[in-house]
Formats: sequence, structure tokens, C-alpha cells
Amino acid sequence: MKREKSLAPRGPQLAAPAGAALVIGSIAFAFLLGLLPWPVGWHWLVPDFAFLVLLYWNINEPHRAGLGVAFLLGLLVDAAQGVLFGLHALVYVIAAYLALSLRRRLEKFSPAAQALQLGPVFVGKEALVLLVGLAFGRIAIDWGELASGLLATLLWIPACLLFGRLGGRPVSVQASAGEEK
Repeated sequence: MKREKSLAPRGPQLAAPAGAALVIGSIAFAFLLGLLPWPVGWHWLVPDFAFLVLLYWNINEPHRAGLGVAFLLGLLVDAAQGVLFGLHALVYVIAAYLALSLRRRLEKFSPAAQALQLGPVFVGKEALVLLVGLAFGRIAIDWGELASGLLATLLWIPACLLFGRLGGRPVSVQASAGEEK
């Protein structure tokens, strides 16, 4: 007789929520990583680490890193980069809302499949920063900055594996729980 799959998660699927210190500490570390003096010729390739980590926690711990955190982090990034105040705050909130609306669907996929689905969010975030900046007085834009969104998409997989391990979540590189027997 074949055993029915339970509707409620059990065992390693049922993970305790990540601590507030891990969520806040990782977002702060990612923000500081973005402040490093990256080479000028390579600046267009540096992904938005703070946004990457924020999106991870939006999906995995939405009660600890929601839209308010996205807004505040966006304001910090604006102040640190010296750009139009509220630019990143607006874009972070829009992208975080998209991630939160996709959250239930993304939970069922492996990190690689999540990266494919979040790729347009990362690239769209960069495009929106460029377009809103252009609309509000940025003189010239470099479309090469969209490459940082592609790099952030590639960094999604190691970020999921790292934060999954730090948070005590079982993360498989294989497909998701839907393939369990």
C-alpha cells in the first residue's frame, strides 16, 4: 500500500524561523559590502548585495523583513550613494512587493529555479533605478548597469545555500519538495 504524502510539513522540512539577529546582521553586512571601494571600471558589474539579501529574507522570513524594512534600507542606500533621496526606497518596495507576491510559489522550487524566476526582478530593479533616475534629472545613464542584475541572479544560488545553512533551513540543490517520494 502506497503511503500518502502528508499535507503538513514534517521533519527537516519544518524549520524554525531565523533569528532577528541573523536577518538584521546579514542585511547590515550586505549593505556594508556594497559600500566597499569597488574599482571604478568595474562599478557597473557590482550587484546590489543589500537588495539580494533583502529579497532572500522577504521570501523566507517575510515577518522579519517586509516592505518597511525594504523602504528603510532603500533610504539608507540612497543616502550612502548620494542619489535622489527615495529612489532606491521606491524601487526596493516595488521589487519586495513582487517578491512577496511570488513567495508561496518560490518556496516550492530549488535555488536555481528561484534564480530563473527572480532574474527579471533583479534586472527590472536595475532598469527601474536607471529610468526613475533619468526621469528625475540624471543626465546620462549606462545601460551596462543592467549586468549587475544578471550577476545578482547568479549570486542568488550561493546566497540561498549560505543563508539556508546559517538559518538552519534544509536547502537542496535538487528540485523542491514536490519531487519527494
